[in-house]
Amino acid sequence: MIRFSRREDYAIVIIGTLAEAFKKRLVPLSEIAKEYKISSLFLRNLANELREAGIIKAVEGKNGGYYLTRDPHEIKMGEILSIFSKKQHLICCPANINSNFKRICPKEKYCVAGNVWRELNKEFMDKVYSLSLKAFLEYKPKIDI
Repeated sequence: MIRFSRREDYAIVIIGTLAEAFKKRLVPLSEIAKEYKISSLFLRNLANELREAGIIKAVEGKNGGYYLTRDPHEIKMGEILSIFSKKQHLICCPANINSNFKRICPKEKYCVAGNVWRELNKEFMDKVYSLSLKAFLEYKPKIDI
């Protein structure tokens, strides 16, 4: 199962909205909060983390809002996701968690399914992290019917 935290998911909502408005207009967080029915305070906290990382900037005032600091082609999804999480996203089994919050599976040395899931996780994360924001937003899944 693929799991992204609410923080990661909503950060991508913010970034995606700013990418659509890139070089067109400033986007107030209240607009995103209203459209997606997300707490403005929660979005503000995420926006502060994105600002500290240099991904977005803000203009204060009545006509203020947020904007991307770089073209959506230049921003990698890995940059965004790594601000909010360092953990794996494909969970293969309910393994123990050690004090460093790393999953430790007592069967790791011989569990075929777990090893396959860990390898698929790595491939998935490598692909997602290397996608540009623009490519991510334009991604069209291949649907077999």
